[in-house]
Amino acid sequence: MSGRRVLALYGALLLGFAAVVCRLYWLCSNTEYAVRAAAQSEAVLRLPAARGNFYDCGGLPLTGLSQSWLALCFPGEGSYTRLYPYADADGQARLYRERNTSRPFLLDVVQDVSGLGVRCYAVPRRYAAAPLAEQLIGYLDSEGHGAAGLEAALDDLLYTGERDTLHCAVTAQGRLQRGSEPILEKADSAPQGVRLTLSRSIQRAAEGVAAESMATGCILIIDVSSGKVRACVSLPGFDAANVGESLTAPDSPLLNRTFSAYAVGSVFKPVLAAAALEAGEGDFIRECPGYDALNGQVYRCAGSVPHGLVGLDGALEKSCNGYFIELGRELGPERVRKMAAALGFGKGQDIADGLRSASGVLPEAEILENEGQFANFCFGQGKLLATPLQVAGMMNTIAAGGVYHTPLFVECTVDETTGEELTPLAHSSSRRVFAEQTAEKLQKLLAGVVAEGTGQQAAPSEGTAAGKTGTAQTGQFRDGEELKNYWFAGFYPAEKPRWTIVVMQDAQTEPEVSSAAIFARLCDALSAGE
Repeated sequence: MSGRRVLALYGALLLGFAAVVCRLYWLCSNTEYAVRAAAQSEAVLRLPAARGNFYDCGGLPLTGLSQSWLALCFPGEGSYTRLYPYADADGQARLYRERNTSRPFLLDVVQDVSGLGVRCYAVPRRYAAAPLAEQLIGYLDSEGHGAAGLEAALDDLLYTGERDTLHCAVTAQGRLQRGSEPILEKADSAPQGVRLTLSRSIQRAAEGVAAESMATGCILIIDVSSGKVRACVSLPGFDAANVGESLTAPDSPLLNRTFSAYAVGSVFKPVLAAAALEAGEGDFIRECPGYDALNGQVYRCAGSVPHGLVGLDGALEKSCNGYFIELGRELGPERVRKMAAALGFGKGQDIADGLRSASGVLPEAEILENEGQFANFCFGQGKLLATPLQVAGMMNTIAAGGVYHTPLFVECTVDETTGEELTPLAHSSSRRVFAEQTAEKLQKLLAGVVAEGTGQQAAPSEGTAAGKTGTAQTGQFRDGEELKNYWFAGFYPAEKPRWTIVVMQDAQTEPEVSSAAIFARLCDALSAGE
């Protein structure tokens, strides 16, 4: 090769080297590339979105009572073999899929596994293994938003979208860079919680009684003086962390029975008693042969048992259908229907924005002009449907001296750090429905039902109680037997009522434990908790 060619080749090599040096200098001085390079060496992982909790009337949490754990997994750490026993089926599948990944990830584990040399982070577990008031509180969707119940109704208040984040300096293979540690960056703002009227201790006690005594049904416990709901139970329950299993389960576990409408039967009779006392018809007396005949239709008392000469007290104690049919005829449909409407029948209630109880069915005046329809209405059958919440409102009015207190479930938002009250979410509403003397008379009459009548199983171990039984026909059958709704609605103690309690067991041929006996167990639980 000639000298000139060697010089030319040498010059070309120098020129190429200079171009490479200039390019490297330009890349090093370009901040955009520097940012990209830094991003490629940092993995950012987002923890679950923060969400405000529900609290009871005393500030005790109803959600977020326990913790779950997230394990931070890096490639090459042997995470697959170490964490496999501590993950559920979905987590084990994810470990298998990502065992050779080049990026870190977070894995749900059943316990703190930091003892295995794996970094672990605690996050609140939304629902306890034995959840509280699950139909009332509701559940979340896969994105962490409320999907049902109060979770859905108050989602805008509880969900912020803010998340804590983990920043990890990683190598090109996704492993943690030597000498560095993951940095947990807390979200800028904390969510606010919501305080309910429920009492955690009373709710737990009611759920315990229900679990021991009921297959399907519901329980409501209300503070007489304020109308605030201290317990709201609906059975069967469901797992809020795995709602899918309950979508096709029998007996509708996702249904909140306290807000749903049912045939009520004789538990409606105190409405007629209130209307009679207000109209001065409290002395009405009738001879009961065990039935009442009207236009060729026979309306029988339970078991067709003759009750003889009965007044209002005996008719309530014996739950005499014929007496209340005749009393209704004395009062007239307009007067009875007006009293029922004043006590909340036929009207739904807003529990929170977007969550409302069923209105039930209060037959229109035109329908009650039909004597047969009105006769059924007078002992709680026919077209009449009501929610346990409406029945509780009616019974609480008697216990509260004739004043109707709108049942309340929510109170206010709270600062989760300090517990300070923030914004009221509901306002108490009260109105007088009938005279205090009427209420006092009704209290004594309903105490007689427990002391001497059909409600004797409702008598608590200590003290006295008052209330009314109800067995409502549904027109539905299973294996040739009609399904019925079994009710007891009352208050405790009878003399100075503090608690209004409603027990309803729906669509059963015959419950193992009567609703009256369940009521007695709830009274005993309330007494023991004081």
